[in-house]
Amino acid sequence: MSQPKIYDIAGAAGVSLATVSRVLNHPEKVKKETRERVLRIIREKGYKPNANARGLASRRSTTVAIVVPKLTRASVAEMIQGVSDSAQKYGYTIRLFVNDDPTRAKDFWAEVIASSVDGILFLNDEMTQEVYELVKNTPVPVLFINSVAKGEQFGSVGIDYQGCAYQITEEMIRRGNKDILFVSNERVYSVNILMEKGYHAAMVANGLEPKIIYSSGELAVNEKFFSEYLDHHVPEVAMLVRDSMAISFMNSAIRKGIKVPDQLQVIGFQNTRYALLANPKLTCVEIPIYEIGNQAMEVLTKLMKEGLTVDSDNPHLLVDYKIIWRETTRN
Repeated sequence: MSQPKIYDIAGAAGVSLATVSRVLNHPEKVKKETRERVLRIIREKGYKPNANARGLASRRSTTVAIVVPKLTRASVAEMIQGVSDSAQKYGYTIRLFVNDDPTRAKDFWAEVIASSVDGILFLNDEMTQEVYELVKNTPVPVLFINSVAKGEQFGSVGIDYQGCAYQITEEMIRRGNKDILFVSNERVYSVNILMEKGYHAAMVANGLEPKIIYSSGELAVNEKFFSEYLDHHVPEVAMLVRDSMAISFMNSAIRKGIKVPDQLQVIGFQNTRYALLANPKLTCVEIPIYEIGNQAMEVLTKLMKEGLTVDSDNPHLLVDYKIIWRETTRN
């Protein structure tokens, strides 16, 4: 038989994951009757909390979890650095949790809760209803970082994604461009939806037809898809939600003899290090990843000190962004 998980205990006891976590880490905060029932089921099932997590819980220092979908993204590494630098000021310990498999969301979130962290920075923009319900039952503050929380229960730190897409689309129209393509990801990310809305609104406001296509986040798939698209149509401007996708689109065009930026202008929405390594260098809406990570740690610190409640009137902190004009666009 497999080892019982924390949610097995919660289900058998008829309580939430948060209650089991409190019984294990802060038993004085749980009613005696509930506490005894949970402890009895723990004994019966032979549940053994993660030893490493229990050791962390016994320390006096504050521990913060960073939950990310992948480590391969350049933006994730830069954001973690911003979080880490801010956490060092407070003497916090950082624990990193990586889950790129949505099918094991329940097991994964149970591991995060059982690790006895004091707060969680959640960098996972692909938010299913199952994950949202799990997050709602978390016994410590959760702050969304560079993604948008569903509803107002959780705060977030990011930029005005819809506003930035509207602004740069409007600027490209002002420069005389009418055929502007927006390329998003096939997977449903809340920030991409907001950027798509901004682009769409700017196009419609100027009497132009929005053109939106969706591609994979995988390089090999993108290259084939972009190459086939460019065989049929070359837009004046292509705006892509990720730098890696923008560079892949640009490279596909260049291999076909399409001149950038003379025939095709390309814009990304991150300004990662890849933007400067591209040839020509990529114009970007700069999402200040490091600053977002740094400020998110500041906000989470307040939540850990003051409780789980975010400011209902202003739950989402917006960090300033800017447009970095480089060689893939014309003046």
